[in-house]
Amino acid sequence: MLKSKNHWKIKKVDEEKVQRLSESLHISVITARLLVARGFDDAERAKRFLHCERMKFYDSMKMKGMNDAAARITEAVAHGEQIRVFGDYDADGVTSTAILIRALTAIGAQVSFYIPNRFRDGYGPNVGAVEQAKKDGVTLIITVDSGIAASDPAECAKRMGIDYVITDHHEPPEQLPEAFAILNPKQKDCPYPFKGLSGAGVALKLAQEICPADAFNEKLIALAAIGTIADLVPLVDENRLIAYLGLKTMNEGSLPGIDALKMKASGASAVDSDVIGFQMAPRLNAAGRMDDARVALELLLTDDKSEAVALAEQLDSLNQDRRAIVDRIAKEADAQAAEYISRGDKALVLAGTNWHQGVIGIAASKIVGKYYRPVIILSIDKETGIAKGSGRSIDGFNLYQGLKDTSSHLIQFGGHQMAAGMTVAKSEIGAFRQAFAAVADQVLQPEDLVPQLTIDGISTVDDLSVELIEELAKLAPFGTDNPRPLFQIEQAPLAKMGAVGRNNNHLKVTLKGNEKELEAIGFGFGNWLPRLSPNDHLAAVGELGINEWNGFRKAQLLIRDLRVEGIQVYDWRSVRDIHEKMAQLADDSVTLLAFQPETAAHFQLEGVAKIYEPGISISTDAVALLDLPNEEAQLEEVIGENPQLNRFYCIFYHSEDHYFSVFPERDHFVWYYALIRKRHSFDVRAMMRQIAGYKGWSEQSISLMTQVFFELGFVKIEKGFLTENPSPVKAPLTSSETYCKERMQRELEARFCYSPIGELKQWIAGQIKHEDEHVLK
Repeated sequence: MLKSKNHWKIKKVDEEKVQRLSESLHISVITARLLVARGFDDAERAKRFLHCERMKFYDSMKMKGMNDAAARITEAVAHGEQIRVFGDYDADGVTSTAILIRALTAIGAQVSFYIPNRFRDGYGPNVGAVEQAKKDGVTLIITVDSGIAASDPAECAKRMGIDYVITDHHEPPEQLPEAFAILNPKQKDCPYPFKGLSGAGVALKLAQEICPADAFNEKLIALAAIGTIADLVPLVDENRLIAYLGLKTMNEGSLPGIDALKMKASGASAVDSDVIGFQMAPRLNAAGRMDDARVALELLLTDDKSEAVALAEQLDSLNQDRRAIVDRIAKEADAQAAEYISRGDKALVLAGTNWHQGVIGIAASKIVGKYYRPVIILSIDKETGIAKGSGRSIDGFNLYQGLKDTSSHLIQFGGHQMAAGMTVAKSEIGAFRQAFAAVADQVLQPEDLVPQLTIDGISTVDDLSVELIEELAKLAPFGTDNPRPLFQIEQAPLAKMGAVGRNNNHLKVTLKGNEKELEAIGFGFGNWLPRLSPNDHLAAVGELGINEWNGFRKAQLLIRDLRVEGIQVYDWRSVRDIHEKMAQLADDSVTLLAFQPETAAHFQLEGVAKIYEPGISISTDAVALLDLPNEEAQLEEVIGENPQLNRFYCIFYHSEDHYFSVFPERDHFVWYYALIRKRHSFDVRAMMRQIAGYKGWSEQSISLMTQVFFELGFVKIEKGFLTENPSPVKAPLTSSETYCKERMQRELEARFCYSPIGELKQWIAGQIKHEDEHVLK
């Protein structure tokens, strides 16, 4: 048995609705099931979802505050007023800023920008920036992706006679800032039909309103798509349209900065939501995390291709630095985490001196990914003794509430259920760690510490095809609330398996169906290979893709998780490097079992291998069977009385091979005994040579028959001479210990050493007693 890393949960859907949708839209049942699971059980809604090209943008004027904001901007442009855009330092923030600056520039505005520095200014608008804007002659400030919860800058702007327009998408507080206009679809009484826009999405709506049709650059939608996908807002409704059109624009040729960024991220390959989320957005974010977001904004604003290439190179370098720093912090934090895990902590507070504050949130996410429990990483300022931290949580634990429950140890904190920031004195870290772990211990149950994979459906190898995958691609672009479909392949036999990659880090297997085979690759699963047996039936969860190579296209599964149900039997009976193989088991909680004490000496395992004795108890779930039992019943007992065993490494070493030597038939014994009765007495060695030459039997076989006759009392042997017993007691051959032992040895070798591995696995499975059998016993 090989357990999965995650708990697998299958989505339940109304199969009648699935069937109706499949028939109505002439699509596969699998695609119909995905649509129903995503809430599109009506044919018309499902059709609109599948055909993004038919979608239309909502009227921007339906957003509360849009009329006032657009009018004020138009007035400012007409009078040549100075407008300043207040942006933010993440990918959504810089794309929002770029959208609005490009739109304002297109209509002739005098526009500048301000983006706060993460380390110097913190998040969002601030009073100092407003005061500087006043000195610079700015009369209109427009915030993007921020400002909805910042009252002080708004009040400052009002005092200074600067009109202040807020565009944001975060949850509004009860008391809104005093502003000339507020654009946020989540504010009360806003009739805008879609509430899930990103900051870039809101900026795009404003740009669409202030720009005449001939002045609006459709390539701004590409900027909005980056912000939308990067900020993990729901990729449904209008966000889906933004992502669809933006990706289409990027792949056809977009702004110089986006084109340069795309080349760094994916080269000449097509851009999809994954490329943005995992390649392009991290490079944009690297600027604000490592230094200043201005570099990222300059990239998105430039119209010079050469400059764009240079700026993209700069961002790429910053991102490489960011990754190196994250890896270093994560490695140092992991060393601490392992210690706290070993003592049973269900939540981790990890601290280091002068860890880079711009990336500790990413490092926390990496630790969560490894141990799946709430993680807080603190960076201690060596000079001030104050630590600033970032936390990431898991389903089932409200991080904000956890901080609230331990707030007596904190200077300040903020955030939400899954992510938060906090400040704590160095002297309080130990007490905070203990208190936070105690809260987690009360809230989290053992099952909460196992991550969950939500699976869209169970399929067979034969179900999957290139045509199906192309149909499923109509559900793209994928992202939040519209994830890539996950399919479970149930218990498929293995046709091939191996490790690939520079350091054999990745697992590649081929799964067998009744009519076809399916290649599957698990990135980062290379260490699972030694735990798989070629005779396993594998259950796998993964995403479907198309592997194109040398003009051929075929379906492929990108593995997210694996498991093997039932027992696993590893065939090591003919392995040449058996000592190396067994060395691997030392760290794998495998009991090494020998039936013969001399076997332990042969493998130099004295004191390590367990020697069989009746009633033996094994504590592990895996056993290496080093040699053959004296009789089948011994191995039956070991397996039957230790029902937890589910992995069997079959070695079955034996110093002498009996299976391939000829075992004398009954006719052989009859002929030989007739000869003895005829000759009465003879030199055994000389006669054996004569018989071997005459009958073609091996001397070993003749020696065996001689010993059997001796044990049955049919002959006497003294000083190398055999003499007939004239009055023997009649006895069957099975009364001879040598005869029975030799026959049993051959049967043992036949069953355990030379039978097909499938038969051996079936025999082992048949010996396992289930829990109810032990209870009855």
